[in-house]
Amino acid sequence: MPIITLTTDMGTSGYYAGSVKAAILSGLPGATIVDITHHIRPFHISSAAFIIKNAYSQFPKGSVHIVSVDSLAGRNPRFLAISHDGHYFVGPDNGLFSLALDIQAAKVVEIGIAPELTAITFPARDVFAKVACHLANGGALEAVGKDCADYQRPTAWQPTYDANSITAVVVYVDEYGNCICNLDKKLFAQMAKGRSFVIDVKGYGIEVVSASYSQNPKGEIVAMFSSSGMLELAINHGNLSELIGVKEGDMVKISFA
Repeated sequence: MPIITLTTDMGTSGYYAGSVKAAILSGLPGATIVDITHHIRPFHISSAAFIIKNAYSQFPKGSVHIVSVDSLAGRNPRFLAISHDGHYFVGPDNGLFSLALDIQAAKVVEIGIAPELTAITFPARDVFAKVACHLANGGALEAVGKDCADYQRPTAWQPTYDANSITAVVVYVDEYGNCICNLDKKLFAQMAKGRSFVIDVKGYGIEVVSASYSQNPKGEIVAMFSSSGMLELAINHGNLSELIGVKEGDMVKISFA
């Protein structure tokens, strides 16, 4: 059965998510719909990008992933359909796919909008669902639009660094208050070169990268590289975001001896 996943910021208390599912099932009755999440913080494309980056590859090849977060940004919003790594992605051209995927190696088209859709207020239902059904049913990517090379390319996940320091940014805060930064393990090792270091988060210094939460006493701030390969800051059995006020967009400075 074709699989269509949903990642949105529309929540589950209203009718919006149900309307998108209804549109999918109307267009492709045999579809399997999987909710990745509908609880992205409204308009936070970095959160959506982080979740898609880490979730999509767990699904079978050929799956179609609808991502609807901040979908009507800008005066003239555009929508994309993408083929990447054996998967399809459908959503807004607001930069989230550039953050989530190696989009330069992907096939990207700008979705053509039907003339009757003169005013789009619900793109997840009226555009993304239809395109997802077409792709999940074996339709060609080229049939939904024209090649697009000028999609948005934000740089929010690129840390800055010099010989003795790295400045990273918190790009995602999960349900436990754990804070994931835009620094991967490979770059950290290349910069550290075996030197001692201090990770400064809101004035708190961390001098060790742990292998797991439990390696530290309860209540202690922990730095580790999570399963995503990115630097994670947390408190063992605690909520780092709430305790010291860390939020998405905050900077984290790593200084090397």
